[in-house]
Amino acid sequence: MTSRTALNPEQTLDVLGIAPEDRAESIALLEGPATPAVEKVLAHLRSRLGSSDDSVPDLSTAEVPVTEFDWLSAMLRFSPELLQWHRAKNIPEAVSNATLADFGRNMLINRRVHNRFGMDTYKWLNHVFSGRIYQLGRLQYLIHQPVASIPGVEAEEWILGIHIPEGGGLGTAAVQESLTLAAAFFAEYFPEKPVRTGNCESWLLDPYLSAHLDPASNIAAFAGLFTPYGEPRNEPTDAVYFTFRTRSMDNLGALPRTTALQQTVLNRIDAGGTWQLGFGYLSLPCRE
Repeated sequence: MTSRTALNPEQTLDVLGIAPEDRAESIALLEGPATPAVEKVLAHLRSRLGSSDDSVPDLSTAEVPVTEFDWLSAMLRFSPELLQWHRAKNIPEAVSNATLADFGRNMLINRRVHNRFGMDTYKWLNHVFSGRIYQLGRLQYLIHQPVASIPGVEAEEWILGIHIPEGGGLGTAAVQESLTLAAAFFAEYFPEKPVRTGNCESWLLDPYLSAHLDPASNIAAFAGLFTPYGEPRNEPTDAVYFTFRTRSMDNLGALPRTTALQQTVLNRIDAGGTWQLGFGYLSLPCRE
């Protein structure tokens, strides 16, 4: 078996879950020259791996402009080092592969949104490349310290930010299995950062959504797992982007209204309403 950290270009693309339509251009980025801009991003990635700093500074300067593609080239090159770090922590290969596959998933989303090669969400991938987020079953978990106050959570306590990657539903069994996996995973591989609470910041927790969907729906059941905290924040485009994968608020009348979710999202906007980001927390399952 090939070592997880001794990867040729094609194997790197396989680990990152890069689809056929994005492979040729990804190989070109990976095998092209490491420009000063790429080296600057590589230095940033190395400095953040394993750290608790989740900021993503603007690395671009007048002397060395840094583009989206410099970030992608650096991430492609950095993947073997990230895998080596996973391996040193004994993180299971299946978890590493599922987590790093978010790279290829975001590339595919970029094609749907912008009809081009690239990734406008590369800043999100910094969580993956800093070793702070993991996909465990259906959900992703970002180990972090809360910025805002959460009831029952100390200011410097570690918690798990719960995120929902594209692909698959939110069935109760899959969600509960994922939460159970997360509690065990972080206790085993990050014992120095004990966690007991998960939080979620999402338009799926907008109180309006659960009030206008079937209470028995998976989305309503998912939202019901969380105890709200704080005040919802207006984020007018989130519901449209995550439901229809468009960043434009123009020509909403041309979007499909096939599902109950699509209808709810667009009907609220038609009525002059604004979608909000909701905040909620839950206790992680107790480990046996």
